[in-house]
Amino acid sequence: MPETRPGLVLHLAGVGQPLHIALAPAEAEALRDVLADLMANGQTKSLATADGGRFAVNFAHVATAHVETTRSDTNAYGAPARGTGFRN
Repeated sequence: MPETRPGLVLHLAGVGQPLHIALAPAEAEALRDVLADLMANGQTKSLATADGGRFAVNFAHVATAHVETTRSDTNAYGAPARGTGFRN
């Protein structure tokens, strides 16, 4: 059975497709507790991604958001398997 990983799914206002962000497990747990408040207040938050990077979200531009567990994060921003697209 494939390993599951937490991710944030953002539906941005005016954008047809959702944005998937692979999160560090601790970040996903913490985000579950404050996501509704971030959405209600339109706050900006920096999140730790699964690849060790950071991703800033301005929740004032987010129509809906949820944290989910996925089986594959290869297409998600911040996924370790995805890479940056740049080579040294």
